Amino acid sequence: MELMHLQSLPRLNLSKRSVYQWNLMIRAAASDTNYAQALTIYSSMIRAGARGNTHTYPLLFKSCSHLASVQEANQLHTHVVKLGFQADVFVQTSMIDAYSSCSCLGEARQLFDKMGERNEVTWSCMITAYSRLGRCDESFSMLKEMMGLGFQLRAAAVLGVLAGCDSVQGLLLHCSVIKVGLCRETELSNSLMGFYVHSGRGDGAWAIFNEMQEKSVVSWTIMMRGLVDAGDFKGLFSLFREARLETFDVDAAVFVSLISGFDQIGDHLLAASVHCLILKVGLENQSPIDRTLVRVYANCGDIVSSRVAFDVSASKDVSLWTSMIGGYVQFGLPGEAMHLFNKLRDSISPNEVTILTVLSACADLGSLSTAQEIEKYIIANGFESDVRVQTSLIHLYCKCGSLDKAESVFERVVDGDLAVWSAMINTYTTHGMGAEALQLFNKMQIEAGIKPDAVVHTSIFLACSHSGLVEEGLRYFSKMQKDFGIKPNLDHYCCLVDLLSRSGKFELALKTIEESPFRSQSRIWRPLLSACRIHKNNEVGELVAKKLLDLDPENTSNYLLVSSLYTAIGKYKEAAAIRKLVDRQGLVKEPGWSRIEFPPTFR
Repeated sequence: MELMHLQSLPRLNLSKRSVYQWNLMIRAAASDTNYAQALTIYSSMIRAGARGNTHTYPLLFKSCSHLASVQEANQLHTHVVKLGFQADVFVQTSMIDAYSSCSCLGEARQLFDKMGERNEVTWSCMITAYSRLGRCDESFSMLKEMMGLGFQLRAAAVLGVLAGCDSVQGLLLHCSVIKVGLCRETELSNSLMGFYVHSGRGDGAWAIFNEMQEKSVVSWTIMMRGLVDAGDFKGLFSLFREARLETFDVDAAVFVSLISGFDQIGDHLLAASVHCLILKVGLENQSPIDRTLVRVYANCGDIVSSRVAFDVSASKDVSLWTSMIGGYVQFGLPGEAMHLFNKLRDSISPNEVTILTVLSACADLGSLSTAQEIEKYIIANGFESDVRVQTSLIHLYCKCGSLDKAESVFERVVDGDLAVWSAMINTYTTHGMGAEALQLFNKMQIEAGIKPDAVVHTSIFLACSHSGLVEEGLRYFSKMQKDFGIKPNLDHYCCLVDLLSRSGKFELALKTIEESPFRSQSRIWRPLLSACRIHKNNEVGELVAKKLLDLDPENTSNYLLVSSLYTAIGKYKEAAAIRKLVDRQGLVKEPGWSRIEFPPTFR
């Protein structure tokens, strides 16, 4: 490893260098974040016969902390004990920090408990250690213990606890910060604002922000992020203008927060305006900004501008490629997405997110040959063991109509989660194999010990409906609420109505609709009307038809469904009248389309 700072020091024989000179080199390397180099210099120091002192080891343990290297920390610990420095409070504190950074909380706490002397830094270090490993209650308890012993509250201790505390603990911390006068520290104020923003307490964040004497770029970014999360876009743009008037340098993070707001409002002109400002201040070709622009333009419905932003980017990393591919998928252009993925493969390696996005494009294409090709690529590049990829592959083969391939992927799953089981259950449901879907559903609970959610229950109800399993469907609907505490949603009720209607149980289907909280939703009435057409039940059918048209008079498919009912029961004049009504109101039927594969393209 190259020792970059040796040239700036006197060229003495290694054996003649003083401890001060060795410490100077170690400090220089650590200050430049060359932590591995700092440890290498120490190794040279030992070989030269020199011994470190109480100034040497805090620097070295700091390097171990950043490298998360427990092996080197153990070796240094041994050296400290041999040299008799284990009682030095600064050396001990640096060891605690190193062990906690290596996730060795037991060793860190053991050192802390054996210390004869502790200061505020030592307590802050141990408090941060607990918080870093997600043990926030213990971290908060230690903070209270420290203050109870009369130690002064330090910003480092508050920062260590604040990241993981709950709302009550956060408010108590804020009160303590005000009491001891730490609220003037910018970094601490930023963390408190972040706490309030994440807790949905924008008023608390604003109170701190308005009282800050010195605001950093981070301060403005946190408040903008909070306004985006709250959906206050008018306030967001007002704050951005205020930030610009402060004449500080707006960085990429500020623009990312600003542009992210356009995802929710879908305003193409605002996105373009901010894009112009980005070009004006010279922040183009930064990956976070380019990635956000590509995504936002696509979300605003401007896939052309999204592609332009992608093409002009000088630094195309895998995230940017994935964003553009995802934009094409979202825009309903799976062929373009696959074409771009083929170009990506020639330049850089995709990651798991890219593969998942491409699998979504393949599913939209519905091409079995393309699906098989992408699966070969996944296996060749080592993505086949990722459970999310396996889930998407099952869904893909389901869309392509290949049950055998979906089963083959499912059988290779080693440690499946709820999503992968749900994908296979849905595949059986889609292929009309209700009994197999129910069998797999029960196996998921008994053998895998996985608790079903609302989504997989929707597939189960569909399976029962398509296979005519009325009693089973009613039983699962009841068990979903009693055994799993899942409140039925609109999809569940639609499936239940469809199940009852298909089997001719019209009175029970009507009762289900009337007693559901979704009786004012037109969607819940449609399966009943479809069943009336099949069973030629004109009495219930005409009642449902009137209800459906009253609830959703702008939906063309409702009129066509009613017209089909009248045709099925022989009321041709009424059917014609409904179709004329569609023309008179200017409603347009969405045309159907088919896709036929002529390799290598679709038509």
